Amino acid sequence: MYSNLIYFIWLPCLIAATFISPSFNIYSMASAIETTTESDQLVKVTFFIKKRDDISYEEFHEYWSGPHVELFRSVPIVRQNIVKYSQFHSNESVDLTQYGFTPAGFDGGVNLYARSLEDLLAVFDDEEYLTVVVPNGKTFFKYDEMVVMYGWEEDKWDKE
Repeated sequence: MYSNLIYFIWLPCLIAATFISPSFNIYSMASAIETTTESDQLVKVTFFIKKRDDISYEEFHEYWSGPHVELFRSVPIVRQNIVKYSQFHSNESVDLTQYGFTPAGFDGGVNLYARSLEDLLAVFDDEEYLTVVVPNGKTFFKYDEMVVMYGWEEDKWDKE
């Protein structure tokens, strides 16, 4: 809903701005539209991961829940830029195919929330993140088979 409204409002402004000011940067404006969300809405990136074949499910979930989280949280840029971090642990013992659901084929999901895309990218570009967290992740999950989604959440119903 909001994305259509944003383009409806901003597109005429974008066109007008290019005629008014030749130095106007159309690409930065498009980028701003693309990454702008409501002021209180966090951006989210979700990584879907698979455990390495040489470790058990128990070892995977235990290590990911404990030592890896502590290592991740120890990186200053993470503490500075990540607003919320959560994990979704797949329960491989439950079979939902009888209900017509196809398993995703992942052992877990990592949810990172930040105030902006720039804050997320700063984490992924950080030297300590790249030299400490990434190699550690490769010790327990298949880094090259990780899949990612970027966007935002819209809570539609929350029964407490």
